[in-house]
Amino acid sequence: MNDNKRSRPGFGGKGGYIALAMCMLLAGVITLAITGAPRAKPAQKTQAAAAPTVQGDKSPTTPVLQPEKVQDKPNTTETVPHKPVLKPEPTPDPEPVGSPLELMPQVVSPLDGTTVTVFSMTELMYDETMADWRTHNGVDIQAGEGDAVKTAAAGTVQMVNDDGLMGTTVVISHAGGYTTQYSSLQVEPPVKVGQEVSAGDIIGYVGSTAAAESSMGPHLHFSVSQNGKLINPSDYVG
Repeated sequence: MNDNKRSRPGFGGKGGYIALAMCMLLAGVITLAITGAPRAKPAQKTQAAAAPTVQGDKSPTTPVLQPEKVQDKPNTTETVPHKPVLKPEPTPDPEPVGSPLELMPQVVSPLDGTTVTVFSMTELMYDETMADWRTHNGVDIQAGEGDAVKTAAAGTVQMVNDDGLMGTTVVISHAGGYTTQYSSLQVEPPVKVGQEVSAGDIIGYVGSTAAAESSMGPHLHFSVSQNGKLINPSDYVG
């Protein structure tokens, strides 16, 4: 071998370390340029820290009042029971209005006998007992002594008396303003004032007590008035 040959210097010494460091730094820069900056790791979800317990002061606090529960109002609506619908009853036809004579109460003849003197308030008639001419306010019905005299219609006995001219007399008031008078009866008739009577009831007996008509013998003097006005007994009895 040639002893004059010198060996090449290697990477030893300080110069070699500096060169190596520079190479590594350059390699790192290149790598960072290629790959980019490292991504930040996502933050891990952590449970929210419990709120720290704050110790308040020991002074009393105003309690929070809970609103009272409003009670439901009771149902005040009453249930109205169903009422059945009633059918109206048919209205009867009105009765025809009759004449005044048809509207009079039930009337019967007070005595079965013979009419000897009629009603006359416009013409004068001769009175044999009084021997003069005068009007006659009723009818005279001749009958036997003691024959029953009946009330012509229902009513109330208004008067029982002994008249100086017409003898024992009974007066009865009736509905509609009617009044009937029965004269020349026997004394003490079987009725009294205020007594209620029906049509056909016996209210006396035929006598001859009328001084103004004594010449006629036993008979009934029968007269009728309405509201104080004399009317023909034949119109009342029918």
